[in-house]
Order: sequence, then structure tokens, then C-alpha cells
Amino acid sequence: MAETTETAHGDAAHHAGDQDHHEIHMPPNSWVPISTAGAMTALLVGFVTAWWLVGVGGAWLVASLVQWLRSARSEYAELPD
Repeated sequence: MAETTETAHGDAAHHAGDQDHHEIHMPPNSWVPISTAGAMTALLVGFVTAWWLVGVGGAWLVASLVQWLRSARSEYAELPD
């Protein structure tokens, strides 16, 4: 048992040294994933109930995905080299 504890502590010390050179990147808060989920729900419910809802959900989905891709591209451009 002592052998696995030493290995775990040794690995933790090794990874702690790696943290000095890398930063953890967290994306900013966004409404876009929730909007995309709502659009997909509207689209799928539209297939079952009303065809006009398919058009609304489809347009909403495309708009949400375009916004998501734009924000991802601008966020990627801001990362350090």
C-alpha cells in the first residue's frame, strides 16, 4: 500500500511542476449553448407538431451556431502564442 501512495505523491509533484508553464484556460460565460439547446428542441418538436416550428427552430439553430462559432474564433485569436 505504501508503494502506491508514494507513486501518487510522486506523480502529483511531477504534474505540479508542469503547472508553472501552462495556464488553465476557462471560456467565458455564454448564453449560446442554452440557446442552441432551445433551438434544437424547437426544431425537433416542430417535426412532430407544426411544420412552421421547424422553420423557426432551424433559423434559430443556424443563428445560434453562427454566434457560437464567431465567439469561439475570437476567443481562440486572443490566446497567447
